[in-house]
Amino acid sequence: MSQDGRIVPLTSGEIGVLWAGYIGETMLDVVMESFQHHVLDRDAKQLLGENAKLIKERISAYQEIFTQEGMKVPHGFGEQDVFLEAPRMFSDKFYLFYLKEMSRTSIINYSNALFASHRRDIRMFLKKNMEEYVKVFNDAVEALLEKGIVIRTPSIPIPTEISFVEDTAFLGKLRGKQRSVSAQEIKELYVNLDTNMLGKSLMIAFSQSAKSEDLKQYLHRGKKISHKHIDIFINQLTDEDLPAPQLWDPEVTESKIPPFSDRLMHYHTGMASASGLANYGMALSQIARKDLSLSFARLVWETAKFASDGAVLSIKKGWLEQPPLAPDRDQLS
Repeated sequence: MSQDGRIVPLTSGEIGVLWAGYIGETMLDVVMESFQHHVLDRDAKQLLGENAKLIKERISAYQEIFTQEGMKVPHGFGEQDVFLEAPRMFSDKFYLFYLKEMSRTSIINYSNALFASHRRDIRMFLKKNMEEYVKVFNDAVEALLEKGIVIRTPSIPIPTEISFVEDTAFLGKLRGKQRSVSAQEIKELYVNLDTNMLGKSLMIAFSQSAKSEDLKQYLHRGKKISHKHIDIFINQLTDEDLPAPQLWDPEVTESKIPPFSDRLMHYHTGMASASGLANYGMALSQIARKDLSLSFARLVWETAKFASDGAVLSIKKGWLEQPPLAPDRDQLS
């Protein structure tokens, strides 16, 4: 709706971000319900509860928008996708790490959604959602730091003077001795390590509890891909004499009883793949060294292939909810 009260139809971009945002929030609502059912740590319990409350409020707001616009509410996820009687699958420490990474991804998603929207009420709604996730991120980081269970990016000398690159050797080469890694490149290595560590831990849990055999095999493949990517990043940091963050694999229990439906676990894996691809793309835009750029480019291809195969599996299983489509003018004529 415009500022003077006139109804302005939703654009394709706004329809797309509202549709995807709603499905994502319903998935997180189910995940938070499971986590809250098992959490024991006081700080983690409080943060999970606060986040779960905000998610439910957002879902209601989405539904109001859909009703106002005469738009069919997406199916999304619900009570049928969570099994609270299942034993806990993750530790309380993992819940905090999940909140940090989940909110970071949500901030990026909502900022991208904001840039694709024009109607003022939709922009204000998306901005509010993004700001709420910024608070969740900050609270999760503070809790992890207070408990001493997160490694900061390493310190490097503070620049005390301005200098300019005088030689193309700064761009590096594909093999051999390289210049020292830059602060931006360190940041990208750490961000992508965290993303892959979360993805690997989720796929360990999902693969050992999935009911469908072909989904189980797909998740095993994803676990191996994440493990390989983690090794690449850790080796790159080690070569630079820099510390690597801790692995989160031990925070997954040995339970084989699924906490979620196969459809939800598959969708969550797809979201993790999409987040990984977005992070790799950002890394490629920030990295100058040729060897690192080539490494990230290879990882993009492998992750994209994994995501594409996941889409095929979801169609085969009847799990893929169709997004809103533009009209087929040939068919209409």
